[in-house]
Amino acid sequence: MIIALKTLAEHIAARLKQRAFCVIFEDDLERCWPSERAEREKEIQFFAKSQGWTVAILTADCGIRAIFRK
Repeated sequence: MIIALKTLAEHIAARLKQRAFCVIFEDDLERCWPSERAEREKEIQFFAKSQGWTVAILTADCGIRAIFRK
């Protein structure tokens, strides 16, 4: 899981250099945080804060998505 988080952080950081936000969808989020949805959201918030980013987590019929910003 640590490698997946590092890879995700690198991906998000690269995207944030190109644009103001980066959207990550359910499939990728579940790879890093396979826990139940409420716990996953807390872990995503902690991850974003630890990287110096903010995150908005949106829920839809197709799952959740996280929008990261600097």
